[in-house]
Amino acid sequence: MNRVLVTGGNGFVGSNLAEMLRAHGEVVTCLVRRSPRLARLESLGARLAFFDGLADREAIRQALKDQDVVYHVAGATKALARRTLYEVNQHGTRNVALACAEVPNPPVLVYVSSLAACGPSKLLRPRCETDPPEPVSEYGRSKLAGERAVRELADRVPSTIVRPAIVVGPADVDGLAIFRSVGRWGIHVTPGSDHHRYSVIHVTDLCRLIMLAAQRGRRLVTKETDEAARTQGCYFGTSGEYPTWPELGRMLGEAVGRRRVLTLPVPRPCVWPVAATVQAAAQVLRRPLYLNWDKAREIAAGSWVCSGQAAADELGFSVGAPLAERLKQTAAWYREAGWL
Repeated sequence: MNRVLVTGGNGFVGSNLAEMLRAHGEVVTCLVRRSPRLARLESLGARLAFFDGLADREAIRQALKDQDVVYHVAGATKALARRTLYEVNQHGTRNVALACAEVPNPPVLVYVSSLAACGPSKLLRPRCETDPPEPVSEYGRSKLAGERAVRELADRVPSTIVRPAIVVGPADVDGLAIFRSVGRWGIHVTPGSDHHRYSVIHVTDLCRLIMLAAQRGRRLVTKETDEAARTQGCYFGTSGEYPTWPELGRMLGEAVGRRRVLTLPVPRPCVWPVAATVQAAAQVLRRPLYLNWDKAREIAAGSWVCSGQAAADELGFSVGAPLAERLKQTAAWYREAGWL
């Protein structure tokens, strides 16, 4: 039985990870902001440690004392200002890694990064860990900066990086909009080209991968001098299925009980003015929204496909169910929770 710390335990991936860790008998502490949405964690029996954000280095140090593993899940996926992404994903991650390095017996650190840190795939060949990173968005660049912050301390903290593709599953607020569009109106909006393909992973499978990375994963090396150094200790998270956006829409239709789904293509040039409008609305509302200018850069970049071969070979990872079944499970959770 390990003592583990989950940063961002009240978020989408963090809450699902905390639940799985508790189910495996781990002693779980969740580092979270004060919020009325903590009932799920409390019901799991997780200990709550509060902080004011990833700049709160003292709270981070106190929370990770005597921990065997730190799962650094907290991060910013969208923000009103570019600098916020770097403050959270780069400097905040460095604060976590530094805190781990400062304790007498540094815990294993698993950093949950993103496929966006590496960039889109080319010629429909799945991106591999050995490929040089080529992020196209500020979000992706900030997550890559977080990876480098972890790598800089890899000689003091045993660290592993997991890079999920698109994540779906229970408690996903951002993904809910797609389920609602298909479930209520039978419409699936397809931005850009309909032949681009995407890697997807269900959060249950992702959490298993994250735990395997802590248990069996290779650890980062400090220098990125050759291909082996870039590869070691990094794992992509994917189901191994690469649907196009229309194909994903048809699977969503089956998941929510829609026999027919209308695919509504949005030409790539139209994505930019829509994103600009959403970005302007976010500034007025003072709240970051999902389809912003940065997300448009990722949409325009083409296919986002990654290989799960390293995770399979080195960690023994495989998904628990096909993607279509996972989408049905997600839809069932949304209904039970009253979200759909």
